[in-house]
Amino acid sequence: MKEQSSKLLKKCFITCLLTLIIGISDAHAQQTITGKVVGEDDVGIPGVNILVEGTSTGQITDFDGNFSISADTGDQLIISYLGFITQKITIGNTTNINIKLIADVQSLDDVVVIGYGTARKSDLTGAVTQVSAKSFEDQPLARLEEALQGRAAGVTVAKANGAPGSAIKVRIRGANSINRSNDPLIVIDGFIGGDLSTLNPNDIASIDVLKDASATAVYGSRGSNGVVLISTKKGKGVAKIDIDFFTTISAVPELLPTLGAADFSRIENSRRIRGGGTAIFTDAEIAGFEANGGTNYQDEIFQTAISQNLQLSANGSEGKVGYFISGNYVNQEGVVINTNYERYSLRSNLNANISDKFKIGFNIFGSRTTTINDLNQFGRFQGSVVLNALSWDPTTPIFDENGNYNNLSNRSLASLNYNPVANLTLANVENISDRIDANINLSYNILENLTYTLIAGVTTFNGSSESYRTFRADPPTATFGNNKNTTHQISNILSWQKEFGKHNLKATGVYEFSGIQNRFNGYTAARLFVPGGFYFAETAPSSSQTVFNNFSERSIQSLMARSEYIYNDALFVTGTVRMDESSVFRSDNRRGYFPSVALAYSFDNMPFIENSTIFSNLKLRAGWGQVGNENIDPYTTFPNVQNANFSFNGSDATPGVTPDSFGNPDLKWETTTQTNVGVDLTFLKGRINFSIDAYQKNTTDLLLDDPIIPSNGGNVTISKNIGEVENKGIDIAIAADVVNTDNFNWNSNFNLSHSKNEVTDLGGRDEIQGTFGSIDGQGRIWNIIQVGQPLGQFNGTTFLGTWKTSEAAEAATFGRIPGDAKYLRDENGEILFGAIGNGTPTLTWGFNNTITYKNWDLNVFFQGVHNFDILNAVQGVIVGNTGNQRSFLAPEQLNQWTPQNETDIPAGGPNEAGSTRYVEKGDFIRLSNLTLGYTLKDVKHINANVKLYVTGQNLFLITDYTGYDPELTSVPADDNAGNKSVDVAAGINAGAYPNPRSFIFGVKVGF
Repeated sequence: MKEQSSKLLKKCFITCLLTLIIGISDAHAQQTITGKVVGEDDVGIPGVNILVEGTSTGQITDFDGNFSISADTGDQLIISYLGFITQKITIGNTTNINIKLIADVQSLDDVVVIGYGTARKSDLTGAVTQVSAKSFEDQPLARLEEALQGRAAGVTVAKANGAPGSAIKVRIRGANSINRSNDPLIVIDGFIGGDLSTLNPNDIASIDVLKDASATAVYGSRGSNGVVLISTKKGKGVAKIDIDFFTTISAVPELLPTLGAADFSRIENSRRIRGGGTAIFTDAEIAGFEANGGTNYQDEIFQTAISQNLQLSANGSEGKVGYFISGNYVNQEGVVINTNYERYSLRSNLNANISDKFKIGFNIFGSRTTTINDLNQFGRFQGSVVLNALSWDPTTPIFDENGNYNNLSNRSLASLNYNPVANLTLANVENISDRIDANINLSYNILENLTYTLIAGVTTFNGSSESYRTFRADPPTATFGNNKNTTHQISNILSWQKEFGKHNLKATGVYEFSGIQNRFNGYTAARLFVPGGFYFAETAPSSSQTVFNNFSERSIQSLMARSEYIYNDALFVTGTVRMDESSVFRSDNRRGYFPSVALAYSFDNMPFIENSTIFSNLKLRAGWGQVGNENIDPYTTFPNVQNANFSFNGSDATPGVTPDSFGNPDLKWETTTQTNVGVDLTFLKGRINFSIDAYQKNTTDLLLDDPIIPSNGGNVTISKNIGEVENKGIDIAIAADVVNTDNFNWNSNFNLSHSKNEVTDLGGRDEIQGTFGSIDGQGRIWNIIQVGQPLGQFNGTTFLGTWKTSEAAEAATFGRIPGDAKYLRDENGEILFGAIGNGTPTLTWGFNNTITYKNWDLNVFFQGVHNFDILNAVQGVIVGNTGNQRSFLAPEQLNQWTPQNETDIPAGGPNEAGSTRYVEKGDFIRLSNLTLGYTLKDVKHINANVKLYVTGQNLFLITDYTGYDPELTSVPADDNAGNKSVDVAAGINAGAYPNPRSFIFGVKVGF
């Protein structure tokens, strides 16, 4: 009772005291100040902080930007809001004031995400490149990877093929590993392991790329291939709604030349007569082909594709809560018939300032992607479906007289594969991927200089594949596969920062745990009854059926410490050490330690900079560090087996197992050591920014699959830590405001990267055979890994032209006659095979320009890739005499060898598609994007800005390459699909999906 009386007395005292203070304040000439805070668009800004300087009196603006605050005459109001320049207003006789805030563009652009924190660009010591949304917002994008292409020095982005939804290869400063993943780590809002292909480009605020080891060491084993940090947009200010819709019309820029039916039939007659046979086509038939032209199967499988992309977003803030909500729908029709990609995505980002000390954010993202007929799943044993169309018999129509497909060539000519039109039309290979990312981040200021941050998240991925395909005249095949992944991550981050005069010290500590669990199951059934699609399939009694199931899980826990020291804004030192412990290794080798150190010195305070009219900034940087790679399958250290059938009585099959790989308990971390030096320069008060970096990185103890000799178990491998790969190069970036006036602006960005890759050791061997099997029926391997050479070496033979009449005797010793193809041979007379080219570029660049004049804007983006070769196996197969592609279809055969015209175009003999005859230079320059837009501001009736734009993509290509596109290869750019030859078989084209030319028409509306 006494305690209650005491509390009541305290309350009364406090109330009376406050009343007295208020009364005194009112008596001291205090007045109520009202007003409104607006942005540069004169729209009210909610949540702006209004503070009376030197006091604790403060208010925040309401939803419309209005405020009311008590202040004395002569007091100063401090108006501050994130992203805007802070202003001070002195109170005079006016009690109503309006304030316009100016966006602080410099402060927004000055912040770079560096992993587990941020830093000012001026404070960076490592090699970090930022790509802001501003640099690609004028280019309509369906894929976020395209925003990186040509915009970040040291980052190579290549489309392996032009199929809708296909994987895009991203490499940071070259490839480190031979048959492990070289994909960079993707971190989205602090959550590790994102997927760029699922993201809506309009959701992205900035992309920060960590390139050198001193920057990536904070991610330890995850950072060996570089790190791409994605920051999505957050809500702030007045509510805004943005709509972006564009339609794309795409087509193959140019068809490859092939023989028409008449010329084909003449060359086929010639080929048969030369081989001792008789003509197969009559003069009347050839005349008929002259009249009707036959069938161009290339024409039949390509189409004009129409695609749609709709992006919606709403963002803003209500008091202390900010929100960003977006949705995206993409429907891409492929330029190859019956191929399609569809994506739905939704995002919700919520952030709240609970108090001055406590902040919370919650992000959730969901997507569904559906791909119809990914041609990579059709196989390439005899080339892709595209190549089959190029090499199919033009004298055989698509349908017979009864309206049924001609499944094969009527006379067993040209490609003996299944009719490509029927193959594509009747197939239904449907891949559906559902993904949900959810993460929460909490930040609490424990003390004035000490902050704790928690990032916790989970990702669920559910992918299924339903395949129904017909082959030749056999009953169809159905395959089903389901892949379920669950990933979780918990990151505990403690950061402390303190300034002591000229000294600024920051320390960051991290404890992190993450894991992934994978389940996979499926079945295959062949020779089905009722060929009506996947859901109508019924197995025949004699059908072959296979059921497969798999489960795996892995986890990793980590400790990281980073210290950053700045002296007088001139000397910058960063040191990092990270310990990773991975479950994929045995207990003795699970831990890996990855240190780094970086140093930078700024000369900005020096007189020769301060007094210069040209130089604005000059900084030197140097760094060294180590990162690791543990990207092996979870149970690689243990022996593995695979299913097999055995026949003990010579007829009946008994199921069993056979060795698949031998375990290696001594496996340990693959380690990449990198040294980087750089210079940053700014000219003309920030109008021109220049940076150059030189680096060298060596990857040692490669996690390499070493083949076992056949007597020890057949075609099996054992993973070992052997070999070394070196990458070294130079990155250059230039950004300039070429023209900056009230009505006319021209911003230009240029970046260039030169890199050299070299295999320096293979565990005592000189070379290792690759895995890309030939498609020409010769049973060869077309790639090879060699010590002293870059990854991407082609393996083949040297073409010497044709055997001439004068060489008839010598040709006969090899079973050849004049007019046959001639190849380089060894001292034993065997055709000699070796390296004949390389598909890894050494020079890439991008040149991006944005020009605005009043309401008009123009974006022009060029891209260049140089110093690489392409093994154009497509041309090799079109020529003919290759396995199942037996007839000549290349127009060059019209000038083939004859006794009267002894050219170097063979008229017969074996045709090695893997030879120097088909190795071409791949260098190219591409106009990747050209966009012209016009903005209608403050459109009446809808109170919105409306932008209309038209875009051309892949408008022209400068190259000597004779195929569809030199960027295309036949190795899917998806390491996660089990493919281990993305980089070691670069540049091999066995019929890749063409890269289309596109015209885009769009509208953007901002409310």
